[in-house]
Amino acid sequence: MGLPSFKKLLYLIVLLSALLTTNVIAQTLGGGGGGGGGGIGGLDTVSGAGVNGGDSSPLDGYGGGGGGAGITGGRGGGSVVGAGGVGGIVTVNRGNGGDGSPALDYPDTGGGGGGGGAAGKDITTTSANTVSITGGKGGDGGTGSLLNIIGSGGGGGAGGFGVIVNTGAITYTNSGSILGGTGGAGGASIDLGIGMGSWGGNGGDGGVGAYLGGNLITLINSGIITGGNGGAGGRSKMGPPGSDGSSAPGLYVAIGSASTITNTGTITGGIGSFGIQNAGTISTLNNAQGGTSTNALTYTGALPSNYNIIINSKTNYGQLVVTGGTGTTTFGIYSGSTVRNGTYFSVLTGITSSNLTSRTGTFGSATWLLSNSSGSIWDLIISGYVEPVVVPIGPSVANTNQSLVNTASALQGTYTLQNSVLANSFSYDCTVFGANDVCVSAGGRNTTVQAANGLNNTSALLIAAYRPHPNYRIGAYADQNLSVSNPGGTVNLGNNTPLIGLFAAWNERLDGTGTEVKVSAAYGQKNTTINRSVVGSGTGASEAGSGSSTLNSQGTQLTAKYGFGVIEDLIVSPYVGVRYTQNNMGGYTESTSSSVTAPLTYSALNTNATTALAGVGASYRVIPQVMTFASAGVETDTNTANGTYSATNTSIGTLIPVNFNANPVRTRPTATVGAYYDIEKNQRLAITGIYRQEAYQAVSTTTVLATYTIGL
Repeated sequence: MGLPSFKKLLYLIVLLSALLTTNVIAQTLGGGGGGGGGGIGGLDTVSGAGVNGGDSSPLDGYGGGGGGAGITGGRGGGSVVGAGGVGGIVTVNRGNGGDGSPALDYPDTGGGGGGGGAAGKDITTTSANTVSITGGKGGDGGTGSLLNIIGSGGGGGAGGFGVIVNTGAITYTNSGSILGGTGGAGGASIDLGIGMGSWGGNGGDGGVGAYLGGNLITLINSGIITGGNGGAGGRSKMGPPGSDGSSAPGLYVAIGSASTITNTGTITGGIGSFGIQNAGTISTLNNAQGGTSTNALTYTGALPSNYNIIINSKTNYGQLVVTGGTGTTTFGIYSGSTVRNGTYFSVLTGITSSNLTSRTGTFGSATWLLSNSSGSIWDLIISGYVEPVVVPIGPSVANTNQSLVNTASALQGTYTLQNSVLANSFSYDCTVFGANDVCVSAGGRNTTVQAANGLNNTSALLIAAYRPHPNYRIGAYADQNLSVSNPGGTVNLGNNTPLIGLFAAWNERLDGTGTEVKVSAAYGQKNTTINRSVVGSGTGASEAGSGSSTLNSQGTQLTAKYGFGVIEDLIVSPYVGVRYTQNNMGGYTESTSSSVTAPLTYSALNTNATTALAGVGASYRVIPQVMTFASAGVETDTNTANGTYSATNTSIGTLIPVNFNANPVRTRPTATVGAYYDIEKNQRLAITGIYRQEAYQAVSTTTVLATYTIGL
């Protein structure tokens, strides 16, 4: 017996001893063998270090074997010259095995084997993974000697396990990713020697993604579990190349272990391997992976005792493709599935009728049948399924719709108030000037909305004007809310910001006769809280939802009048004009609370109107210090957008949008009456009353203004 053969026999004796004393994976995965029949690759283990690769000797030209994977990697085999790579340790270099040393220029010497990769994690207690775990890469085999007749490459080290679960009665949950390590590449033979004397080293095998070795293990996977790919075989310049390493399964169930597996994620093997390889017992496999022919769960080995398909929809359901399956399985539908009547295609492939304990069953009101559509392919046909009657718990659509109608009615009063304040502000003026051509007026305003839910608003006024020329004036005003009374409490306006306006006027004469043209513009913003009323009783009653938004009011007005001196102290002034106003409230969502479990989300509510104005006014000086005045007119909307009050909540159902002003009053009367008293030549007290029919049916407003004006 030659030296190389004796060395191999001795190594086999050592390897057999290791197999009897360590937990070696039943599928033969490990490091690649050295080129030319050199050192044997060390096998993977799960209870300690991987088996070391077989050594080579100087001058025999053979490569050392790659180390096996384990909790730590096995050392690669080698010689004094071509040393093997160190085994991977999870805390060093990410658990990667060390590369084998090249033989360099030492004659007739093979390269050292790569070290085996370490396991990404050893699981010993019930736990969960949410991150990425990867087994260490196997070290690459070293190259053979350049100056030789025989100089083969070393074997690649085995890729490390992703995780090892070798403790029984625990639950492991994965929502992250678990990847087996890649096998190391076999070393190259680059000799210049003769014929077929030198071989490339064999690639190391890939690492298993998740190894289940304990009894009564429960695995719940919603993430990714993938087996590692085998390393490439080493090339050879003169002799045969090394063989590629084998890829590993994504999940391996070991001999003697029993597991329950629920897969709603993805389990795949390395290239050419399987998602699950079962050498032990799987009591139940629940599977949602599939729905297309390309991402079905692949499986080999003993069939699970029970296989339950998880169905999420007609296009999203589990599929199992079996190769080399043994034993029988009981097919069923997972209890949490969402089923519909019809056919679910190719739910099982590679199964014969003898592998199935039954081909029919029930699921709730439905019956199911496994139909052998062709060869070893089985379709699932579900029939007789009846949608369960869902008794609604929570606010009903009808009551919620009525609560929206009630809220819209209350909001009409608020929009009316804001639009009336805006429109009336266009009449604000200051016409008592002193030596400096400055006019200042201060006072108060009260506006009442006559409607089902009447509103009352009290405000403070400040108006100022400057007259740069006897025939025109410019000014500004602020209208600050002091209080808003809303008896229903559905809509509450804030008092934090005033209405701000500007105006400019030109008059032909100072005595009120002749032409006068005036333009005004204003903007106001009010924080608004809307409290929805409860309609109905019991579980179907609408909820008292509450939310906040901002109501913006803005507009502009242009008027022209001509004063006729009819008789002494009496002036009659026909007028015309045009006005544009808009009131916009942003969308909002009600707050959630213990009493509001289905809050509504509202769209923006926007209204606008373009209005033509016409009427006649008159003023009569009763005595030199007292002037009375009045006017009557009509307003006609020429263009309007009345908006829609709409809300959504999918748990309640489809809600009907409310037309905010389904039957608008387009032509409306308006009237003004008032008087002022000149205390001094440059001081005046005035009171004014304004009546307006508003755009909403049976809604009107009355406003009273009282001011003190002084010319400066």
